[in-house]
This record gives sequence, structure tokens and C-alpha cells, in this order.
Amino acid sequence: MNFLIASFLLLIFSYLFLKKTKINLVVFGIFVFLYSVISVTYIISNYFTGNWVDESVIYHLFYWLGWAWFWADAWIIILWAILLIIWIALPIWFYYFWKNKETKTNVYYKGLFWVFFISAFIFHPILKNIYDLWYFDLNNVVKWKLVSKEDIEKVYFVPEAKKKTEKTKNIIYLYLESFEKTYLDEDVFPDLTPNLNKLRKEAISFENLKMAYWTSWTIAWMVWSQCWSPLINSGWWGNSMHWIEDFLPWAFCLWDFLKKQNYNLSYIWWANLSFAWKWNFYKTHSFDNILWREKLEPKLKNKDYINDWWLYDDSLFDFVFEEYERLSETWQNFWLFTLNLDTHWSEWVISESCKNYLYDSQNEKNILNSYHCVDKLVWELVEKIRNHKNFKNTTIVITSDHYAMKHNNSYDTLEKNKDKRRNLFLVLDSDSEAQKIEKEWTTLDIWASILNLIWFDVDKLWAWVNLFSNLETNSESYLKKNRNIFESFWSYPSLKNWIDFDLKNKKIKIEWKDIQFPALIYLSDNWDTKQILWTDDAWELDLRTLIKNNSIFIDYCEENKWFCLNFKTKYWENISQNISENKNINYEEILQKLK
Repeated sequence: MNFLIASFLLLIFSYLFLKKTKINLVVFGIFVFLYSVISVTYIISNYFTGNWVDESVIYHLFYWLGWAWFWADAWIIILWAILLIIWIALPIWFYYFWKNKETKTNVYYKGLFWVFFISAFIFHPILKNIYDLWYFDLNNVVKWKLVSKEDIEKVYFVPEAKKKTEKTKNIIYLYLESFEKTYLDEDVFPDLTPNLNKLRKEAISFENLKMAYWTSWTIAWMVWSQCWSPLINSGWWGNSMHWIEDFLPWAFCLWDFLKKQNYNLSYIWWANLSFAWKWNFYKTHSFDNILWREKLEPKLKNKDYINDWWLYDDSLFDFVFEEYERLSETWQNFWLFTLNLDTHWSEWVISESCKNYLYDSQNEKNILNSYHCVDKLVWELVEKIRNHKNFKNTTIVITSDHYAMKHNNSYDTLEKNKDKRRNLFLVLDSDSEAQKIEKEWTTLDIWASILNLIWFDVDKLWAWVNLFSNLETNSESYLKKNRNIFESFWSYPSLKNWIDFDLKNKKIKIEWKDIQFPALIYLSDNWDTKQILWTDDAWELDLRTLIKNNSIFIDYCEENKWFCLNFKTKYWENISQNISENKNINYEEILQKLK
């Protein structure tokens, strides 16, 4: 924040030395507006992340979060609009107030203006955020190259499945929303989580789990922890893959490993699967059973017992236990996982079963009431499962999905104890003694460790290691070094065959994969797919504004009943073509347009 204040003061100082001509004031006003947009974005982002503009902001800017998100934080949108109106009004006021004022215009004053003005943007802290996200990493932007399967195999180690015993264990995996380990600290939050602390004494507790690069929001944590890959894509778009059939098809996820061992994979989700586009994630990686809003809603006893984002945690955990009972009666091993919601909010959202179980009865809006409730609900669920007749050979994992977010109203207390902040990770395993593991590690080492507990002999998964072994974990620099490998897991369809246009069904097919539209395809130096960007009804960005050289823009022109193509050549020429009948364009035709 200090850098933001300093940057703002530099902008003000630059104005003092600006020659107040009409054109200068208009241009300065435009830059003031741009400065205001990035500053308001920077401040509002910190409300959600506590880390200013991080990877989760980029991701969710280009993802539809649904109306639940809008209404839950509508006041932020209103505040943003008010601030922007103020910033728009300021340049106008400057112009009318100063247009007849005299300002010294010698060379020193001009020099001081430019020094202060340029410094205001250079010292703006959002630039450091962007640098930390390394979107301006020349190795990845300027020297981007396609990665072959052979390149991947050099560093992407997939182990053989070796069982320690004939029969392996079942897994129940509970992601707890924003429930970092700091909430279990009795010195910081006394008596907040008596039940989780009780379970912690019985569990293998990984004490030093830090939040790794690109894991500060839920879907990113899931991808990291289950696929050993960050949720990234080329360019500014985080992950815009909701209109492609496959989600990280080249990544070998834990699910793929367990599926080969004949595990039944189930996920229970409290909302619609379109949120963060999880459906393609699960479908790509062979999930057997996914229960979400549309499937669970008919089972609710009280159809009105929902919140803005839908399911309360006591209802969710009831469904989890029902699914556990069903799975435990089958002959297959299973992996059942879920994610709660009540602790996601800025202030309390509490399940009905906890209305008389408050942590802070003097302040019902205190988010700690929600954490206290979830602590109770998790205990009750774990006890029901452990007392079930089919519990034998079952391992229960309890973990946070990421640190608590900035808008959480207990955040000030967390920040006062920021040196203690770690993610929660407990494993309840009847065949393992309770212990605390102090080794420093990240999300990426989770599954090499868990697979060993459920009786697979695995010490290493790609670069990530079994924490029960003596192997050293890898640093985040290793991740950044191999960014191109991660990006290649998306396996974009190649243009080196053809593009097929189906007007009747309003479909495009590239290399046998359906591609939704509007779509913008960036091409690499060797004229193959480098990146694909999409938009949809929920995100009304005009992709045509992002067209660069060596690219193809495809849209369906409803008024004319044909597809409109726009080719941008390496010479920055625009070439338009209309497709008014079912047609197959081969690679040579594409090259003729672009070369």
C-alpha cells in the first residue's frame, strides 16, 4: 500500500508541472482514468485475495462465477463504479479549473513533469504483481514454442503401480474451504476448533504445508494437488478452456492413476458444475459419479433450505455420508471427495444445526461462528464414518483448499500471526500411528505421500516426493522453469489437418474436436495452434479486439447465417472470408491466407 500512495503522490506532483493546454489536459485526463482503473482493480483485488492482484484474480476475471458471486459481493461492484465515476470527473474538473491558469514551461519544468509522470506508473505496485505472475517472462511470451510429448516425458515422471499388499484402501477426502491450520492454534483462536484439534492428535498431521505458486483459489488447488500441474495457460487468460472438450488431457492426474487400479471415483459438489468449469475436468479424467446441484436438489427434505450459492454444509455432509454408505457396499475400492462452503464468506453463514452452537454469541456476523460450526460438522461426519460397519481399510484426509481470503472478517487476526500461517492437512489412517511431520513442503507432494498410506509403493510422482521418504522436495523455481510443459497439457487441436464448418449445427471442428465460438486462435512461428481464447454469453468480451498477427478469429454471423473468418497475417494485414455452406478448409488454404 505504501508504494501505491507513493505512486499516487508522484502523479499529483507531475500535474503541478504540466503545461495546462487543452490537449495536454485531455491526454493527461485519459491517463488519469487508466491509472484509476488499475488502482481500483488493485485495491478491490486485495479485498478478495489478501495478496493484491494474484493468479486467482486473473483466473476469475476470465471465468463466469455466476449470479451468486455477483449478489454476494454486489457492494464491491457498486463501490468500483462510484470510484471510477469520481476518477472520470477529476480530469474534467482539472480541465475547467486550470485551463486559463499560467504554468511555467521551461525545459526543467517539462523534465520534472515527465520524471514524476513516468515514475507514477513505474512505481505502481500492480506492475510487481504482474511481474510475479511472470506474464512478461520473455522465455514464455516471446520465445513461446510448442512442446512435444517427448519433451514432456523427459521431466514428467509417471510411476508404475506397485501395490504393497493385494488389497488397497478407500479414500475419503474433505476439502475445507479457507480453513487454514491457523484456526486450530489455541493461542490465536482459543476453543474455536476443539474437534479438529482432537482429530489432529489422532492423525498424521503435516504441520508445514505452505500455499504454493498458483494455488490461492479452489479449482487451482484441486488441479495442483490432484494433477501435479498448475492451472495455467498461455497469456492473460488463466484458463479459458470451458469450450473445449478436454481439460488438461495430457496431464496424468491422481484420478488416472487410481482409475487404472479399478477405483470408483466420486465427487459431491454444492453448486452447479459450470462454476469454474469443473465438469470437463472430471469428465476428462474418468470420474464415475458426480453429484451436483441438479442431482441433489430433489433429495433435499426442505427445498427452501439453501443459500445464494446453494447448499449448507450440514446438508452437504449428509449427502457425503449417504454416498459413502452406497460406495462401501460395493466390491470396488473408491475415492470420495467433497468441498464445503459455509466458511467461504466474508461473515457468518451457518448451518441450521449450529444455530445454538455459536463461538461468538455477541456477534452473529463473526465468520468464526461458521468455522466453529464446520469443526462440529466435520467431527460428526468423521465419527459416523469411523463407526460404520464397512469402515475397515478406509483413510480419511482433511485439508484446507487455500489460506483464508482477505474479505474474511477474521483476517486481521490472521495477519497479526502471518508467520504461523499454514494450510491444514490431516490424515486419519487406522494402520498408521499419530505423528507430526515438520518437513516444509507444498501441495504438490500430497499424493506421493497419500498413495503410500493406501498401500501403493510410490516414492516419486514427476518431481514431487513421498514425504515419508528421505527425498528432498522441489522448489517453486522448478515449476517456473518448466512452464511450457504445463501449458502443453492442454493439447490444443492442431490446424495442420483442417477446420470443418457445420452451418446446420453451428459447429466448428478442428482435428476431430468440437470448438465453440467466438474463438480466437493464435498461431506459433511454425503455423500451428499456440493458444485458443473463447468468450460466451456470460463474458461479453469482444475477442476481435485481441487479434494479433498470425491469428484466426471465427464467429457465427447470425444475421447472415454464415461463419465469419478474420485472418491476421504476419504483415498485420486483415483478410476476411465468409463461410456460407458446410465446408472443410485444409491447412494449405489457411497458409495461403496467412503467408
